[in-house]
Amino acid sequence: MSGSRRGTRRLGLGTAVAALALALTACSAGTGASGGGASGTGAPKQLVPADQALQRMDALLNESLADVQPALRYWDDNPDAVEQYSKGLDEHSLNYADADRRRHIMTRIAPAKYGTLLDMIERGWKAKGYTVTRSAANPPGSVASAPDGAGVGITFYPSGLIEITAHVSPVPVVHGPFGTPTPVPTMSNGNPDDVPKYDDPFWSN
Repeated sequence: MSGSRRGTRRLGLGTAVAALALALTACSAGTGASGGGASGTGAPKQLVPADQALQRMDALLNESLADVQPALRYWDDNPDAVEQYSKGLDEHSLNYADADRRRHIMTRIAPAKYGTLLDMIERGWKAKGYTVTRSAANPPGSVASAPDGAGVGITFYPSGLIEITAHVSPVPVVHGPFGTPTPVPTMSNGNPDDVPKYDDPFWSN
């Protein structure tokens, strides 16, 4: 994967995560979590243990594809936790991290089927009581926020890559909260092998 394409992809992922964060803001009051506010007192009141966060992210990813038929092929990236910092001149740790896990769709999805896939995924999210917001971008995407404050979103990249990202926050700031990373599929240049490659009679045409 070329450096330029990786850069474009990362920009898209950052946009998707930012959208997730915005969607989750409305739910934070229900979880008892607070970023510390103007007082800068630090950690949210309720931290989600890493093992529970991982279980929740895996559940979000699985729920997203539960109603998708025919089933898609995919692989899951290692979960990640990023420590959060205050904004402005007095930058300091907020004593919590945001956790994410990505699912890479490996079935080739024809652009004409993007809407069909989104409809199936959103139907499952709505059935669970999630608040769903579909973007007007081209190609489109969608994010959902759960009543417990967790979030999930799907992003379609112009290159053909498709990712579902699960998000749980706040989690503790510790080294290696999810244990030792497991090997993931890679290409000869070391980049993740996340280019859809499997044809499906329905989805790929």
